[in-house]
Amino acid sequence: MYIRKKLGKLLKYRHIASRISLKNRKDRILSILSMSALVSSLGILFIILGSIVNNGYNALTTTTILLSIRINDNIEQQDKLVLRSNLINYIHQSLEELFSDVIDTSNPDNKKIIYSIINDTAHHKLADFVLKNPKVNKFNMWFKSSTTFNKIIQKQNIDNIIYKKIITKLQNAHKIKKSFNDTLFKKYNSISPENTGIIGSLIGSMFTIIICLAFALPIGITSGICLSELIPRNKISSIIEISITNLASVPSIIFGILGLAIYIKIFNIPRSSALIGGMTLSLMMLPNLVIATKQAFTAVPSSVKDAAFSLGASNMQVILHHSFPIALPGIMQGAILSIARILGESSPLIMIGMVAFIVDIPKNFLDPTTVLPVQIYMWASNPHIEFIQLAAIAIVALLLMLLILNLTVTFIRKKFDHFIF
Repeated sequence: MYIRKKLGKLLKYRHIASRISLKNRKDRILSILSMSALVSSLGILFIILGSIVNNGYNALTTTTILLSIRINDNIEQQDKLVLRSNLINYIHQSLEELFSDVIDTSNPDNKKIIYSIINDTAHHKLADFVLKNPKVNKFNMWFKSSTTFNKIIQKQNIDNIIYKKIITKLQNAHKIKKSFNDTLFKKYNSISPENTGIIGSLIGSMFTIIICLAFALPIGITSGICLSELIPRNKISSIIEISITNLASVPSIIFGILGLAIYIKIFNIPRSSALIGGMTLSLMMLPNLVIATKQAFTAVPSSVKDAAFSLGASNMQVILHHSFPIALPGIMQGAILSIARILGESSPLIMIGMVAFIVDIPKNFLDPTTVLPVQIYMWASNPHIEFIQLAAIAIVALLLMLLILNLTVTFIRKKFDHFIF
């Protein structure tokens, strides 16, 4: 009998130990799967970011060539067309003199190759200098190389003998260098990648966001206050809240179609302008802002309101003087997150014509413009590798803007955490 009891206890302990071992094994498997999912997600993220940075690195640098320019004519009295032709000739003469000892410059084919190493718009830089300094006849100036020459320099094996001689001559004479591509942040859109910049789309994005906030903030905040504090709780208010929640999940292109049908067809607002872009994006921002405002006011403790009412404050005084300051951080967080969402939208703006090729910087809200996500779309759809590199740089700029907005939300949350009860 004693042995049977001991045997029963032993079997019971072994059964418990096996169950504990099985539980620990399941915990380890779940932990390994969770860590694998986390590592996979981070790995994919780093691969994508690494690919973007790798593609955009070449666009951040440009090759410049030093030329000795001699001005033989009086440029102040020349017509614009004549001046342009003469400036181009000065650049060509400088190139011929530079390579005359290593290349037969009398050969038309060789001349064509030599001329092609300099950017087509180099005469603009030369014109700015000579018009400001008309008495300077001889000087040295750095010029940007052409896209074709940049491609050749990046190659390890160069087949063309003429290009080999050109590169060797420039390197031996210390007349070639890599420099930061400041054009990317100073110029607007262009058909040539070496003269293209993102400043136009950045200003267009800024104008569009300003218009969007001007329309969405007052309407969204007041609507959220009305739903949370003023409208009585009934079936109608429930239907309104459900409808607003559904609007927040509507595909963005639907808002583009709505903007096309109402703002352009009915109100005749100029197509491709920052005004229509901001008004269209404000339709997207409104549901999220209304929901954020309502949730922020709902989170205000009822004791604060009861204390204000007990002191004789009216309903509007309670809302404006007591509830609103406490709800303001939540409203700001919702607004900034909404801005972060619409900042990356492109499909509704494509529907209203902001995909046009704009070569000028917008000066007001009615000028044709484009925004950074649409600019990325246009560059990424271009078959030339240089535009794809520019798109990668624009993506990095957009990600930095989104990072700043999210850091701002985190700062606001920590700054005003004393309002959390």
